[in-house]
Amino acid sequence: MQNYIKLKKILEDLQPYSIKLGLDRTIAMLEALRNPHHAFKSIIIGGTNGKGSVAQMLSDSFIHKGYRVGLYTSPHLIQLNERIKVNNKSIDYNTLLSLSLKLEPIAKEFGATYFEFLTVLGFLVFKNLNVEYAVLEVGMGGEFDATNVVDPILSVITSISLDHTEHLGKTIEEITKTKMAIIKKIGVIGKNPPNVVDLIKQSKNVPLYFVDEQYVNRAKNFDLKFLKCDYEKENLACAMLAVDSLNKHYNLGLSAEPMKDTYWPARFEIIKSANKTFIIDGAHNIDGTLRFLECAKKIKGTKMLIYSSLKQKDYKKILNIFDGWFDEILITKIKNQNSINESDIKGTLKNYHFLEDVNTCLQYAQQSTYKNIFIAGSLYLAALAKACSIVEESLP
Repeated sequence: MQNYIKLKKILEDLQPYSIKLGLDRTIAMLEALRNPHHAFKSIIIGGTNGKGSVAQMLSDSFIHKGYRVGLYTSPHLIQLNERIKVNNKSIDYNTLLSLSLKLEPIAKEFGATYFEFLTVLGFLVFKNLNVEYAVLEVGMGGEFDATNVVDPILSVITSISLDHTEHLGKTIEEITKTKMAIIKKIGVIGKNPPNVVDLIKQSKNVPLYFVDEQYVNRAKNFDLKFLKCDYEKENLACAMLAVDSLNKHYNLGLSAEPMKDTYWPARFEIIKSANKTFIIDGAHNIDGTLRFLECAKKIKGTKMLIYSSLKQKDYKKILNIFDGWFDEILITKIKNQNSINESDIKGTLKNYHFLEDVNTCLQYAQQSTYKNIFIAGSLYLAALAKACSIVEESLP
């Protein structure tokens, strides 16, 4: 616990809520540390939705073949060290703190952000623990994201839709341009609108592989143990194509078979108790919301939704999408300075209740007659819900 508190203090001193796009600070830190990211081969994954699931699927495939693999994802759900894993094990805080103390003066010298610090820290961990391959999830966008300092052997782009428009652009085309900047040697592209596909084809003169009906059908025939929502089959198709592309170009002997057991939390995660079913999803943009709702509609029985969001998201449009599909909607706040409040949603929904925190919502839900309790709108909300005793006691 002491090591975690010390690490958290280092990160807080870096102004964790600031976003400063650009690679200069990350490159400068890496050069000062003798470029630890050159010690392993990288696979980088960008896109709007599905990045984390695909990253975990690919990591599982590498581990199954016997490779030593690092996994870098963001944001974390509950514990900070979830972001940096080797062979699916989160790195202990003693190791993270030791390397952070080495990195801290360099990060302060170059004015690094919270995310840039953690990205470089991940590279240091992977080098020190002799990782052969690292699977890296882009934080936001692509071109100016700190992960884009690597020279990946394969780049994956999942689905692209509108999100983070204040930083990445107001149109799909603008967002596609920044996301496809991660494609350097070989690109694997998930299911996307024709304008996205055409733009990538026109812009990139490297081998490109696009998910087609063959891969969609292969994915449909896979029985995923944990990732039950339909949108995960699209992510699976993308991961399958990535595996085949890696095998074709590098003869790695990877298999899609271990992806059947891939677990990625808070993605239509179903947790059953004696008399309730809790379904937790981190959907926080329009596209993710529509995909979540498609799956929610298929669940039989009465339904309650617990919702919260950050103010910079399209929460009014999202609430309009949800309106009418649930027997009752509870709106709440999350522990974030940018959380929506009751005043933000007035006039958006006809019928809802506002409760002050997630725990109160879950207690209300537990005492209700509703069979299915859906929790969606933010990964911050998902984390708070999973940590509540009512849900935690129902975990297998």
